[in-house]
Amino acid sequence: MFYAKLSEVTPQTKEIVKYPDTVIRAFKWLKENDYSRLPLGKTAIEGERIFVSVAEYQTKPGEEVILEAHRKYVDIQLVIFGEELMGWVPCSPDLPVLDDGYDEEKDVVFFPKEVMPFWSAKEESSQKILVKAGEFCVFAPEDVHASQIFDNEPVKTRKIVVKCRV
Repeated sequence: MFYAKLSEVTPQTKEIVKYPDTVIRAFKWLKENDYSRLPLGKTAIEGERIFVSVAEYQTKPGEEVILEAHRKYVDIQLVIFGEELMGWVPCSPDLPVLDDGYDEEKDVVFFPKEVMPFWSAKEESSQKILVKAGEFCVFAPEDVHASQIFDNEPVKTRKIVVKCRV
């Protein structure tokens, strides 16, 4: 996981270049385009290799979030306005999964809330961060992650998730 302000990184930032080339190209695109004007829903940047999903919602309690991980894509989750807590834990084969496990078509596997027990309590953790407008988190396939969580009260938030094929 990597967290920063978009204004403080470039596609050459050392934390960015460790990711696949699609992530580097996605950051280049973010720096050169007005992503804030994208419509809600999915927009292709490089077909299925890099695409953006834009959503608006009210943040919710941590107890209501869904924990997930991906195998084929890296997520760049960038808050456009509002704020939300995002969190992560390392993905490992011994973590319990929900439903039938990994859904290859949707590239997602869901995990029970017990994987991140700190969400249910108002306690500090190095594995969660309050992400504000202009800030982002990068979640790689090795990161089980959760987002859309309010800190003190629900907040209307607009966020883009850039999906980058690994």
